[in-house]
Amino acid sequence: MNIIREYSLDQVRKNRRTSVSIIVAVLIASTLLCTLFVFAQSFWNQMVQQEIYIGGDWDAELMDVPADRLGMVRDNAGVKAMFVKGDNQTAFLPEGTALPRLLIQNCDSGYWDAMYEKNMLLRGRVPQASGEVAVSKEFFLQNPAYGIGDTLAVEMVSNVRTHMEENRQKDAASLTIVGELDVSVSSGYEGYLAYGFMEPEALSPEREVAVYLQMERRGKVYTAVPQIAEAIGLPKDEYGDYPCRYHAALLAWHGVYAPGSFFRSDVPKLFLGLVLAAGASMAVFAYIIRGAFGISAKQKIHQLGILESVGAGPKQIGRTVIYEACILSVIPILLSMILGYFFSFGVLSVYSGMISEVFGSRMEVSFSPAAALMAAVLSFVTVLFAAHGPARQMSKVLPIEAVRGEQYSIAMWGRTSKKAKSHPILAKHFGFLGEIAANSVNAGKKLYHTCMVTLSLCMLLAFGFLAVFTASDISNAQAENMNHFDVNITLGTGERIDGALLAELKAMPGVQETSVYARAKCAVWLSGSDQAAEFLQAGGFDAADGYIVERDGRYRVTCVLVGMEQDAYESVLREAGMEALPESSAIIVNSVAKNPGARDYEAMQETVPYLNLRQGQRVELTEKYSDDAQGDYEFVVDVAAVIPSMPEIGLDPSFYTLPVIVPMEEYYAIIGNFSDEMEVYNYRNYVNYAVPDGMDEEIQGEAERICGAYLGSSDFMTSSKTERMRDRGRMTGAAMFVVCSLAVLFGVVGISSVLSAILNSLGQRRKEFAILRSVGVDEKGIRRLLGMEGFLLSVKPILIGLPMLIIVCVAQCYMMGVSVMEFLYAFPVWALMVYIVLVLFVINGIYMLASKKIRDDVIVEAIKDDTV
Repeated sequence: MNIIREYSLDQVRKNRRTSVSIIVAVLIASTLLCTLFVFAQSFWNQMVQQEIYIGGDWDAELMDVPADRLGMVRDNAGVKAMFVKGDNQTAFLPEGTALPRLLIQNCDSGYWDAMYEKNMLLRGRVPQASGEVAVSKEFFLQNPAYGIGDTLAVEMVSNVRTHMEENRQKDAASLTIVGELDVSVSSGYEGYLAYGFMEPEALSPEREVAVYLQMERRGKVYTAVPQIAEAIGLPKDEYGDYPCRYHAALLAWHGVYAPGSFFRSDVPKLFLGLVLAAGASMAVFAYIIRGAFGISAKQKIHQLGILESVGAGPKQIGRTVIYEACILSVIPILLSMILGYFFSFGVLSVYSGMISEVFGSRMEVSFSPAAALMAAVLSFVTVLFAAHGPARQMSKVLPIEAVRGEQYSIAMWGRTSKKAKSHPILAKHFGFLGEIAANSVNAGKKLYHTCMVTLSLCMLLAFGFLAVFTASDISNAQAENMNHFDVNITLGTGERIDGALLAELKAMPGVQETSVYARAKCAVWLSGSDQAAEFLQAGGFDAADGYIVERDGRYRVTCVLVGMEQDAYESVLREAGMEALPESSAIIVNSVAKNPGARDYEAMQETVPYLNLRQGQRVELTEKYSDDAQGDYEFVVDVAAVIPSMPEIGLDPSFYTLPVIVPMEEYYAIIGNFSDEMEVYNYRNYVNYAVPDGMDEEIQGEAERICGAYLGSSDFMTSSKTERMRDRGRMTGAAMFVVCSLAVLFGVVGISSVLSAILNSLGQRRKEFAILRSVGVDEKGIRRLLGMEGFLLSVKPILIGLPMLIIVCVAQCYMMGVSVMEFLYAFPVWALMVYIVLVLFVINGIYMLASKKIRDDVIVEAIKDDTV
């Protein structure tokens, strides 16, 4: 055994060229795996930090907890940390302020440390003692006489909520302003939002507060929190649930899900993508490294035959390759941890800079010992798997065959083949040298196979992704062109939007057309007979699997309740030739896509009547649009009109969704009965503008200014066609930068494989080149022969990769509904041509440089040299 190890180490030293080739392949493979894990770790960390930034670092919330039971929560063995918010107060301001009161929410120190409100701080600091407040920016805008550090004499009214009643107590107090927050509240409250400080221990026993929990065992949160609620005596609601909620988005990134929600989350899909990417990388690099080990093993076949003839067993012969793999992989795997980090840091730093304007934050590079260890283990497994094949082959070789080594040699005239192939075209144009070049490349196809596949993968990776992005950009541009509106605004404060804000947005100068609406999901249960005849011919409810739920012969159809302003609603009625019914009325948009699976926009726009609905019909709807929806409020609308298409308001309902349009006041009356969480969410308003060409960003900027005067920055969002197009360009460019960076790694492996294969091939053929020179082939002829070999070798990865790339392009055009001419016009064909020329140049350059020693060989000495 020691002899085999010493022999393996000695061969690693002697065959430096092959050893370097293996080390480079292992180094790049391990670097890529390390890079992949650093990317994944950085992305995961970014998403976790983003959820914490926008929602706080908590697992669950218990609502309406009496202050005298906080100790029971804190002392629970399953609770790691507890943060308290509540003790809401109203402070009446001195005379002279624009609005009469501050609406104060008090928080303890733990809450300020862990929750998101501190991220809204514009100036100053967060409250740290009783009597300190941070107030909304509207207070300073409307009362410029006040500043941070001022003390206000106020009359404090504490809203003391108990299980039995609500009391109001008035006390004179003073408040010190210590910060300015980017938050807002509807002016209908006639006050400014403010945050204060409290010590939970100082609360009266009857006070009710919200408690945010970090759990010792996060994975048990969905079972532990109801148990805590039961232990402290919290009552259940009418649905049998305790008053608690969970930070589901953050929990999902930690792999914790509510029962039944695992498969609906995107996180498992992303994790599966990581596993597939790591597995594919291991498979590809195992194939590449296997080729390098195969070359090394074949170079030693003569010596291995001698070892076998003097008593070495087949397993010991196979172990020489395994030992070589272990020796050659240790240093590159360790070095790859450093290279992987720096490569990831460079790539992600550039990527982060390119997308920071889109997302508003930069991605920080995360590197953990666990990720490095995982990459190292998988890299070593990849190397062992790659070496296993050559090791098994060498262990099966008979001693006499190994000593002779004939069937493993790579000859110029194709000695490994039973018969050299004829190449009449090459022979006609280039003579016998052309035929020799073709047979040489064909004879060494196993030797060159690895590098050819690698360079083909490099082409497919870079330009395949580029094809995906190109087709996607064309599709997005088509969808954008179909969008009637140029500027889109979303307003979401958790309550009814201030009428003054909406009035100012509707009076925006330079706007050609404005739409304002709100929307909420709901559902209607129907029977099979309610389907329209045309819809039945197109497949009916049975063809809408995944969109429509069937229970006991009845079908739940998802609806979107749309609230339109009264004048716009009446305009739609007039266009339909109808009048509103005396009771609660609604307009039904009764159409559905005929071919929802169509890939071109014209086919997607073709519709058929959806349901058998008529004017005057009464329709019963329910808030419970899915099994997961908590509320089950039911309401009835009278159909005032049935129209065939959605009014142009900027809303594009999902497939098989039934739009139900009601006046805005009716909309608010309906959602006021929804479950608390859905009511808050459905108070969102959407404002859309159609503007003259080239003015969308100007109008967007003015809309942001108006919204910013009423709302905090987290309460509204604006976008425009120009901004979206620019952001798509940035995202595409950033993604292509990452893809091309990974393609460069593949390219380096491919070039190193080409270099190793060419050097080994030419080294084994010194005697044959010398024979050619001895029979009259001059240096120009040798150059011509090698040039033809280089050309034939360089076109192979192109001939392999190009058809695969064309298949990817055609598939993308088909899936995205993009015509071939549109795709060719947008796809950077010039970049593909540059890549092809570069491959031709690099491989031919390697041939010319590697062949210099052969051209300089002394003929007699080369003919005498029988080494392989």
